[in-house]
Amino acid sequence: MTDLGAVPSSPSKTLLVLGSTGKLGRLLRTCLAASPELLADWQVVWGGRKADTSVDWAYSEGPPPKADAVLALWGVVPGKGDLVDNITLAQQAVEIARDSGASRVLHCSSSAVYGPAREATEDSALAPMNAYGVAKIEMEQCLFLDDSGQSAEPKSAVLRLANVVGADSLFGAIQSDRPVTLDAFDVGQSPIRSYATPTVIWHAVASLLSANTMPDIVNVATSNPVAMHELLEATQCPFVWRPAPEMAVAEVSMSMARLRRLTGQTLVVPPHEMIAEWRRLMKAQA
Repeated sequence: MTDLGAVPSSPSKTLLVLGSTGKLGRLLRTCLAASPELLADWQVVWGGRKADTSVDWAYSEGPPPKADAVLALWGVVPGKGDLVDNITLAQQAVEIARDSGASRVLHCSSSAVYGPAREATEDSALAPMNAYGVAKIEMEQCLFLDDSGQSAEPKSAVLRLANVVGADSLFGAIQSDRPVTLDAFDVGQSPIRSYATPTVIWHAVASLLSANTMPDIVNVATSNPVAMHELLEATQCPFVWRPAPEMAVAEVSMSMARLRRLTGQTLVVPPHEMIAEWRRLMKAQA
């Protein structure tokens, strides 16, 4: 835990968001536009790779704007590049934060670091099942095992994000207009996952920006893990069952005790409310 002192309440505080044009970035931007109170007293500068994508600052345009904090949404996912670049991006986020004068930088990791897990805490053993999970662990380690002698600021915190409603592969399948195939681990039981909604992510970000003591790592999801078939039923999307393959993972869920303490909220979001939020954001993006 790193004692930073509370960030003073001021309308001039600025959050610089890196990776704002990716799938997660677009969801979070739409969510905040609809509910600006989620980040009250903060001005957001949206950063992107190109100047023609309606961003406030393009990485190629020169030094970053002055900011009090940086949120790094960017990252390499499977099939979209070299996973080792997640380390480089985390280091670049720290450098951008330093150049902008920010005192804290929030990085996005993943529940994939845990592998199969039930109610994994931030201190649970890590047993990733794939190269993506391994890459995210290495990214985290590069942030907290830095012996380069650089200044102690900016301070880093890692958000271990659950599957994000509207951004994971299940929602890609829902939007394909074809029946979804679900693994059956027991009669009528599909894979169980922790899920994060964009609103819950903003609650996590807001709490870390204002915390007197910022944890190195915090799990980010709703408090209630969800079976995938419950989300499909809430969308009225047709699905078919198949016997779960031998390597299929029945559950990846995380404990939200730390995030509940930080936010002071229960963070319980039933599946139908997750879907309702997703539909509102999709309508706003259309």
